[in-house]
Amino acid sequence: MDEREHNFADDSITRSRQIFAELVHLSQPALSLQIRALEEEIGVRLFERNRRKTTLTAAGFAFREAAVAAVLQLEQAIRRATLAANGKLGLLSVGFISTAGSELVPNVIRSFRELNPDVQFSLRNILTADQIRMLEAGSLDIGFLRLPIGGHSQLEVVTVHRESFVLVVPSRHKLAKRKRVRLSEVASQDFVMYERTHAPGFHDLVFGMLRKAGIVPHVSQTAGEMPTLISLVDAGMGLSILPASAVRHSVASVVACEIADAIPMSEIGIAVSKNNRTAVVDTFRSFALDKLVRPK
Repeated sequence: MDEREHNFADDSITRSRQIFAELVHLSQPALSLQIRALEEEIGVRLFERNRRKTTLTAAGFAFREAAVAAVLQLEQAIRRATLAANGKLGLLSVGFISTAGSELVPNVIRSFRELNPDVQFSLRNILTADQIRMLEAGSLDIGFLRLPIGGHSQLEVVTVHRESFVLVVPSRHKLAKRKRVRLSEVASQDFVMYERTHAPGFHDLVFGMLRKAGIVPHVSQTAGEMPTLISLVDAGMGLSILPASAVRHSVASVVACEIADAIPMSEIGIAVSKNNRTAVVDTFRSFALDKLVRPK
């Protein structure tokens, strides 16, 4: 190789080093010093150097592979930390009552996951009273529960769903062909009622409706799940007052009659603890409120 070729090779190597130095925001001399310091620290040569070229040694190749993997892991760690800080990463424990589990909760979670695929969910059908205990104890992040729940100062609760109550009668009952019924018309009938220990506020709300209509109901049976109450109505154990959605998807031989009396609405609320809330809990709560309470 003549002198011109040597000079061209030297210029190419020098330019390559300059480009790499620019990429890592170091001057070429500073980069060379950093490389030598790294070799001294780990005790092996990473580069073979001469006037014509600089190449990686076997140790250099091994180090490069591990270093690239480490950089990728660091980038992933930074990404996950950023997502977590913005409430877009984590595991959410969500409890819901049966009527919220048919449409309301699945629809919200599906929409949320489309925007936040790194959030995972643990979903459980949990009675209202149990949700309250778990939320206060910190073992549940989000609750979709039956309202009202009374005084629980540790919880922040917002109504996200309202619907009418209906009178549920067997399909063979004399009132089954009626579209609207006044409660006074069933004053002498047996009732099957929601068990008070599972949702005291809801139980008392229904009893208050009957009391306002002048009815002291004879309760033949109680249950903690609305599908069970509907089955009891179907079996002729008594009538029941339930949210309309509880009957909408039932295959039991029952009829939901509108109630002509002026009565409250059935409500479902989203509840979170006021203490020890994570970013992902707040993100999901805000999303659910925007979707269910403040639709665009």
